[in-house]
Amino acid sequence: MKLTLNIGFIGTGGFTTHHLNILKKRDDVKIVAFLGTSQEKADRFAEQYADATGYTVLEDMLENETLDAAYLCVPPMAHGAYELKLIEAGIPFLVEKPLGVDMETVKSIEEALNKKKVITSVGYHFRYQDIVEKWKGMQDEAQTGLVIAKWMGGLPGAPWWKNQAQSGGQFNEQTTHLVDMIRYLYGEVATVYAQESSRILAKENADVTVAEAGSFTLTMKSGVVVQVANTCLLPDGVGEVEITAYTDQGIEKWTPSSLSLDRVQEKVEIKVKDNPYEKETDAFLHAIKTGDESKILSSYQDGVKSFEIAVLAWQSLEEKRAIHV
Repeated sequence: MKLTLNIGFIGTGGFTTHHLNILKKRDDVKIVAFLGTSQEKADRFAEQYADATGYTVLEDMLENETLDAAYLCVPPMAHGAYELKLIEAGIPFLVEKPLGVDMETVKSIEEALNKKKVITSVGYHFRYQDIVEKWKGMQDEAQTGLVIAKWMGGLPGAPWWKNQAQSGGQFNEQTTHLVDMIRYLYGEVATVYAQESSRILAKENADVTVAEAGSFTLTMKSGVVVQVANTCLLPDGVGEVEITAYTDQGIEKWTPSSLSLDRVQEKVEIKVKDNPYEKETDAFLHAIKTGDESKILSSYQDGVKSFEIAVLAWQSLEEKRAIHV
């Protein structure tokens, strides 16, 4: 078993910093490379680590460095070539969601992974929360009829986020977390029907091509009906993210910080105690060291199924009908 893993980063944005803050607490990794869209961006990160070098060309990074793993933290429209190059080189990677903006690119990566075994992990970190583990373990205790999920917030500042072609909009960029949680808890989706509105933000700013509000109904193969709603219209500092399940035993409500159970004989609120990003990191690095991938809760192939729901929502919007998975 290799004691110290050489890690490279593709991308120089906020999530690169976030993952670095997790990794720098560990003594079993060495940060050796950063790939940026400019040398300046790459060097700005690299100079913080004694053994790191900045690059602008992935082929150069792969040729000069001996990487045990890579982290992909790039905007949605930038996926594709990076993953394929890493697969070709046999380098395990953790990729942040969403996986892309079009099914063709994502499927090409999935097909490459099906042909060549490479350890992967997708950044659906909520799966790793202790309260989500508990909630998943409770699913046999009650019969769920209806689930209502919300991701309500403001418009992020990144220029690409406002562009539908580059981000895929909120269905893809943020609400994918809710869709993934719903799949994790209630199984696979049977049908998707979506609606959205673009009345307000586009009038205020011609650069905004994403919808400011959307809603889609998922019918699960299990029969559970799910309503997912989102908006990026809210002012800064105001927001709401939650999943509420209505069951024959009462109401179960998840937020990023707690799980609440409202039942006839019991009213309980359970707070998050752990850091899911740390558990996500532990699972990924453990798999690289040992070959045991059982602790990784979302492989690339599984993440494709969550991404596909956004694609089907776009199809539903275009065709104005429910789409069968």
